[in-house]
Amino acid sequence: MKFYLLFALTLLLGFQSLAQKKYDNDAHAIYLNFTGAYQIPQGDLKLRYGNNSNIGIQTEWITGKTNLIFGLDGQFLYGTKVKEEIARLYLVQGVMLGTDQTATALYKKERGLLVGMHLGKLFAINHTKNPRSGIRATLGFGMLRHWIKITDEFNSANQFQGDYLKGYDRLTSGLAITPFLGYQYTSLNRYLNLIVGVEYTAAFTKSQRSWDYDLFSADTKKRSDGLLGFRFGFSLPIYIGDSTHDVSY
Repeated sequence: MKFYLLFALTLLLGFQSLAQKKYDNDAHAIYLNFTGAYQIPQGDLKLRYGNNSNIGIQTEWITGKTNLIFGLDGQFLYGTKVKEEIARLYLVQGVMLGTDQTATALYKKERGLLVGMHLGKLFAINHTKNPRSGIRATLGFGMLRHWIKITDEFNSANQFQGDYLKGYDRLTSGLAITPFLGYQYTSLNRYLNLIVGVEYTAAFTKSQRSWDYDLFSADTKKRSDGLLGFRFGFSLPIYIGDSTHDVSY
């Protein structure tokens, strides 16, 4: 019985010691950020798509003390509303004749990718108390690529199969810049790490297809595509040469 009491007391003291452990989070660190965003199209992009969702991942290096940010980005865009018409063979809205002369449903969805890098700084609100929490400002540079995903429900419309699909998908790409302003929180016990903020992607794009079949011409216009986004995410910090110290309550 005494053994179990001693064991329980040892566990209690261990948990108490763990609860009083506090980390220094101002060391050099690698951050893995997993984020999501709701985006509203702007410029030429709003003529083609409705609002979309975005899933992103960032790998970044934050310097100790100075909180400078250097990172790489990868984002996937997806939406369900396509405003632009891409075929003139509909019997009724969303329905057309297939090669077997039966009706087939045609579904259009927005898809896109944004890859690049970003630079910035984290301005700690209270550097003494928590140096890795405060206003986060970054500027991203990269490539935006978006297209219309076309799905033939019954796989019976030849004009939307294989290479023919390239004449309808409106594949577009170009250089993009993305300023972000928000708040980053890194807890001292490292259990809760958040990023939230507003961003705007401005992209200078053009069509990557040599011919649009339904328009009987090539799209040679230069586009100004924009995305206004509200982003929220979680971070996984990996500290380089970090340390801990005990605090008393």
